[in-house]
Amino acid sequence: MRHTAKVAARQRSLLAQYASERVRAFKQRAVIYCLGALMVILATGPVFGSCATAMLIFGEAVDMWVLRRIPARLRAGESQILLTRAAITSGAFQSICMFLATTLYVVVVGKDASIMGVAGVLGMGIVNGALILPTIPKLAIFKMGLFVFTPLFLLVLQAIRFGGEMAMPHLNVPELMVVISMGYMCFSFVKSGVDNFRKTEALQNSQESLTAANDALSKHRNELQRLSMVARKTNDAVILSNPKHEIEWVNEAFTTLTGIPAKDIIGKPTSLLAQLTNADTDIAQKVAKAIRGDNDAKIEVRHKIADGRERWGEMQMLSVKNADDAVDFYVTIARDITATKEHAMSMRKARKAAEDAARTKTDFLANMSHEIRTPMTGIIGMADLLSETEQSPEQADYTQTIIGSSRSLLTIINDILDLSKLDAGKLQITNNTFDTRTCFEETLRLLEPSAYNKGLGLNLTVAEDVPKHLFADDVRVRQIATNIIGNATKFTEFGKIDVKVWMDGVEATDSMTPMTLNFSVEDTGIGIPEDKLSAIFEEFTQAETSTTRRFGGTGLGLSICRILTERMGGEISVTSVYGQGSRFLVSLPVELPPHGALPDDVKTPLATDYDAIDLTGLNVLVAEDNKTNRVLIAKLLEKLPITLRFAEDGFEAVDATLETPPDLIFMDMSMPKMSGIEATEAIRASDVIQPHIVALTANAFENEKRACLAAGMDDFLTKPIRRADLVTCLQRHVARQNAPTSAVQTALQA
Repeated sequence: MRHTAKVAARQRSLLAQYASERVRAFKQRAVIYCLGALMVILATGPVFGSCATAMLIFGEAVDMWVLRRIPARLRAGESQILLTRAAITSGAFQSICMFLATTLYVVVVGKDASIMGVAGVLGMGIVNGALILPTIPKLAIFKMGLFVFTPLFLLVLQAIRFGGEMAMPHLNVPELMVVISMGYMCFSFVKSGVDNFRKTEALQNSQESLTAANDALSKHRNELQRLSMVARKTNDAVILSNPKHEIEWVNEAFTTLTGIPAKDIIGKPTSLLAQLTNADTDIAQKVAKAIRGDNDAKIEVRHKIADGRERWGEMQMLSVKNADDAVDFYVTIARDITATKEHAMSMRKARKAAEDAARTKTDFLANMSHEIRTPMTGIIGMADLLSETEQSPEQADYTQTIIGSSRSLLTIINDILDLSKLDAGKLQITNNTFDTRTCFEETLRLLEPSAYNKGLGLNLTVAEDVPKHLFADDVRVRQIATNIIGNATKFTEFGKIDVKVWMDGVEATDSMTPMTLNFSVEDTGIGIPEDKLSAIFEEFTQAETSTTRRFGGTGLGLSICRILTERMGGEISVTSVYGQGSRFLVSLPVELPPHGALPDDVKTPLATDYDAIDLTGLNVLVAEDNKTNRVLIAKLLEKLPITLRFAEDGFEAVDATLETPPDLIFMDMSMPKMSGIEATEAIRASDVIQPHIVALTANAFENEKRACLAAGMDDFLTKPIRRADLVTCLQRHVARQNAPTSAVQTALQA
């Protein structure tokens, strides 16, 4: 690019030079034109002479008008190519005007016209063309060609006009010799000009090539200087070694990185670096092997510097080869990566600490779940039993207060555990077939007492196009609906709560169109201020702190609903008018159940389905370390015609099973001496008749359930326990298909 710029500048200079010299020589040409015009007027008369002179002057005027403007236009930055074309055009026009003037002279004079005289005049034009050849070669070639062609053209023209009479009697031998001499001189001058032009052009090209080579050499030298400066001042150590692997040069960073002065390593073999830097033995061998090889290599080296500090370095060995593919020298670049290594180590430690913290959190929540649910089992169970006894109205009110408060506390515990599982990503979405209307009816039935006690209307409307059965996680659908309808019941003092269920995409003909289950909950409660709507789904958030004090709650329910909805691929939104009520809308993607699939609640007998079931004579073992829970279970099952035994820890459970194998074991997971999982594994490893084992624990985490099943347990019950849960479990696993006795019916219905 730099060379191209120089060529362009030179061409602009030549063009400016041609224009300026041509303008300066105008006076001399004007004198010649005047003498020539006088001769033509004398030879042809005033009319034709004036015409010929006018042609010459007009051509010269046009040429001068163009050339006088070129230098200024070049300085103004106009295109050199366009200006060159303008100069060539005006010069060619001036030459054509001279051709026409001489032709007019010959035509008018006729036989007496001196062709040789014309040739002599045009010879000066040829000389002029040779002079401008170095500056504007295209125009020079045009002029010389035209002025050589003109005499020949005129001779042919005269021969055509006069035929044999064209003897040119005025041409004698001396004049012919003069003309030939002039022609030869013009030819020699032109040839010399062309040769000089070629030599000048070749010399200029050579000079330009030399300049370009010098520029390239200077650029290369500057690059080498910069590279040398970079190599000397870079923070990376640079080592140059010859093909014999002897160190020839190191930079300043080498001493900083290794603590070895340059004078102590120059001329030494590169393999000595491993010893001088106290590198590990295996690393030293890798370095030596890499340096001996021809391929580029990169390795990490742990070494010690002179002051004893341990450092990490990354070394890269590069071989520089010549045109013959032989190694000229080796370049080794070493970089201190101690900070990177320490950062990576700290990140590994931080990750391990985070994993340990997550594990600790999970363990803590599991322990807290166990420690809280275990006494809650006793409180709720005993309160339920107490409510079945004869009580005064005041005592019954106290009992119901205990039951309601304990269940509220259990709801808070469940919310916190659910949120923890959602945050940890451990709460799974499990799709199954369920009855759509039954799902919502049972949810409302659960909340009807609360609404009835406040005098609220609780209405359910299910659209006709809603399929009877759907395939989704009905447990999570119930959980979301329970939370939202429960909130509506809590925050509504009077009026009603409307629950509407409908579908989108049911009538679509395209099987790829997704189906959406929608349900809305609209109440006439206190409403939500507009500035609080955006935060209503955040954790531990309620519309106002006064709301928390007035209505209670943790503010986790809607946050759990939002997370569950998003995990299921759906959306949840709310609109509200403060003081008038709120409307929550939930949209969940669902599918139609596989062909022939029935809802899970149809496949599993419910606790209330007592037909053809007999529990008489069953041997049941309860392994539970908590005395209150043992008493509670005994009370819950005392009316059943079964044999009930208890063990206070895992060892007792194993011994009791080996002594008299039971039909079913309710096994607590957290017991002293031997846990429920260890006891289960011991029983499964024994040769006794294997009983059904059901985990009976306060640990509500999915991983705990998987651990129970992996140990060989058959089922899982979560505390607090209800009589219906225990009876259903017995029916599912060990009930005999006999006609129920009246005692069993009475006990089950108690």
